[in-house]
Amino acid sequence: MDVTTQVISLLVVVITLSMIMVGGVVTRRLRRRGLPLPPLRVIPAYESVPKIVGYAAEANQPVHMAFGSAGIGGPSTVLTLASAELFYQITTQAAIGDTLPVLTTSDASTLPIAQDTLRRALKARNRIDRFDYTAARWYPSGARSLTYAAAISALVPADDVSTSVFAGSHGIELALMAEANRRHNRSVIALSDQLEGQAVAFAYSNEILIGEEVFAAGAYLGRETGQIAQIITLDSLRAVLVIALIVLLISKFTGTGG
Repeated sequence: MDVTTQVISLLVVVITLSMIMVGGVVTRRLRRRGLPLPPLRVIPAYESVPKIVGYAAEANQPVHMAFGSAGIGGPSTVLTLASAELFYQITTQAAIGDTLPVLTTSDASTLPIAQDTLRRALKARNRIDRFDYTAARWYPSGARSLTYAAAISALVPADDVSTSVFAGSHGIELALMAEANRRHNRSVIALSDQLEGQAVAFAYSNEILIGEEVFAAGAYLGRETGQIAQIITLDSLRAVLVIALIVLLISKFTGTGG
């Protein structure tokens, strides 16, 4: 990496961090004064969560949330934590009902995180007395585990789940689990860090999450000040980058044509 690239990279990092800090301060001040927070771009999957949770509470059915083979200590560690935050936000809303959500994983390292996600969400709602560690379940492990897919396919009718949210690492086996939900008229929200799994998610989901959108759960569902500032900053930088690329492309073609 040459010196120019290093300088540009450093400037981008400094500008990004500065914008996040300024955005966080502004957002906190707006919240303290009771003023509306800056609008976020629409992500339909997050907009559908209150409806999903409300329906589950009315029907007295659990929401199923699956980590898949995402685990701690490997390349999917960050995704596992992001999925846990998403599940925490959903569980916090679902805690108003009488039926606990069900969290599943095929990686043993994720099981304690799933249990802690349930515990923290119930504690936040002052309903810790309802905590049940068996609501977090481990099924036989392995990437693209057909055993895990078969277990989830059986869980949908057995536990009478209202909706399945797949966030984490899922391969082509996601098609079996999504089809089980489809057969029983259950809605699906899904994403995956695997290309095959994301393709299945796109085909089967009522509402899909793509790429880094899973990292925005705290901002969209929890309305957390720091994360709102991060999302606004990243979206702004993305827009600036797109505009800059378009300008450079036009300039290049204009120069070539001349």
